[in-house]
Amino acid sequence: MYDPNYSIDDPTGPRKSRFWSLRHDARCAPQPWQLPLRKLVDREPIVLAEHGGEKRSIDLGYERRTYDAELFVPVYAAQDGVVMFCGESRNGFAVSITHEGQRWATCYRHLSKVFLGINLYEKRKRRQRVRGGEIIGYAATSPIHVRFEMHEWTDERGFVAVDPIEQLASWIGPLVTNEPASKKAA
Repeated sequence: MYDPNYSIDDPTGPRKSRFWSLRHDARCAPQPWQLPLRKLVDREPIVLAEHGGEKRSIDLGYERRTYDAELFVPVYAAQDGVVMFCGESRNGFAVSITHEGQRWATCYRHLSKVFLGINLYEKRKRRQRVRGGEIIGYAATSPIHVRFEMHEWTDERGFVAVDPIEQLASWIGPLVTNEPASKKAA
C-alpha cells in the first residue's frame, strides 16, 4: 500500500497501513477452545468412554452407524499451540500440543492419519505451530473416536492430568455422554 507521508530518509522505516493493527490483532488473538470433533451431518460428538486413574482421558466419538468404517473424520486442534510430540504408537498416531504459553497441553490419540510433521522430541528442529480449529489428522474408525487428554502445568509437578469433561464444560458448555441402554430405558 502506498503511503504519501513516507520519506526515504525516515529512520523508522516504511510505515504500516492503518489496517495493519486490525489484521495483526485478529491473527494474534487467542482462539476459543473447541472440541476436537465437529458435528457429523446429523450426529453431535459425544463422550463414548471415560478413563480414570493417573492419565484422565475421554473417548470422543459418534453413535455407531453401519458405514462408519468407510469415513475419514477430521480431528481439529482444540486451541492455538505448538506441537510437542507427533508420532506413531501401538494404537495409531498420537499428537501432543502445548497451548497458552505452555500452561495447557492436549493429547490426541488413536488417530488413523496425521497431517503434522512427525517429530520424536527432536530439540534441534523448529517446533510446528497449529491454529485452533486446524485439522491435525483423521479419527480412528469403527467406532469413530479420538482419545483426548488435557494437562495443566503446575510448578511442583509439571504437567498434571485434569478431567477433560469438567474443563471443556467450563470453557465451551456441557458435553453429551454416552448413556448405557439401561439408563435410556428408565
